[in-house]
Amino acid sequence: MIMRFILVCLVIFILCIVSVSTIKASEEVSDKVLSVTSDNETVTVSDNKTLILFYSKTGKTKIVAEELNHLMPGSALVEVKSDASIPAAIFWYKLPFTKAKIEPLNINFDDYEKIFLCTPVYLQGISPAIKAVIKNIPLKDKNATVFAICGGFYGSFMQWFVKNKIKSKGAEVEGIYVVKVGGKTNEEIEEQTATHLRTVLKVE
Repeated sequence: MIMRFILVCLVIFILCIVSVSTIKASEEVSDKVLSVTSDNETVTVSDNKTLILFYSKTGKTKIVAEELNHLMPGSALVEVKSDASIPAAIFWYKLPFTKAKIEPLNINFDDYEKIFLCTPVYLQGISPAIKAVIKNIPLKDKNATVFAICGGFYGSFMQWFVKNKIKSKGAEVEGIYVVKVGGKTNEEIEEQTATHLRTVLKVE
């Protein structure tokens, strides 16, 4: 009888320790981003302080942005809209005195700590629309990450140039990640996106 009582008490004690540890762990990760992988699909839990801004003309960049949004539930996804055509982006907006117009972004940037910028790459340059975003939105003290979508190559010098543009606005740049879409299926594009996001979030 006494042994049974001691055993019950021991079980209750162990359950209490496990419960406390679980609560403590939950508190520690409440403001972080976690990722788990199951059946080749990455499911990520995020807080609500992540903003994804994307500009897409052919739909490839939209695939990347929507996949990021899927992998980070709670993140905000906003499309940047501009009337700039692809030929204009390739040629006209390369000139230093030109700049693309974008539709107003009705966003309270104070609500976000992390900003993902998703942009196509035209002749080694990011889209004029995302250039306008970088120039106009408040980036001071934000953590910025760029996903650059291109046919196959995006030079390190141009990446350095974009990174320094963002840093000049007072932001920390997590990195620039290139998603190669030339000849890739949507699933392959999503897989690249998930792989890069694991690097951003520093998870295995």
